Amino acid sequence: MKQLMMLLAIGMILSANKCKEGGDGKASLLDRKWVFQSVGGSALKMPDGVEQPWVQLTADGLQGFGGCNRLMGTYELAGERLSFPGVGSTKMYCENTQRIEDEIKSALGRVDSYKLDGRDLKLQQGGTNVATLRAE
Repeated sequence: MKQLMMLLAIGMILSANKCKEGGDGKASLLDRKWVFQSVGGSALKMPDGVEQPWVQLTADGLQGFGGCNRLMGTYELAGERLSFPGVGSTKMYCENTQRIEDEIKSALGRVDSYKLDGRDLKLQQGGTNVATLRAE
């Protein structure tokens, strides 16, 4: 009887963890650092010594780094729909990385959905990839 109760308890714990993940993958997206791999179909190569741009989605909003400035703002997530209606940044100008950061912010503004592919997060507009990020 004790073994049966133990097996039932383990089964309940495992099924609860599976439900927590949700069918929409929301738990897979949140609180992870997503590092940009490509934007607009081109691989992202930062100058030597510059941190790779990244974003993190939390319960409080978006935070990240665009290559020069800190990124912050809001996102909307429902099912496979994802958008970034309010992305802002600090206002420094970095000659070597400003073009890349501008491309990232522009791409985020166009996102309307996403797909998870292993460790990769593909941000899409109308079914076309606008950026690929990798979970760190």
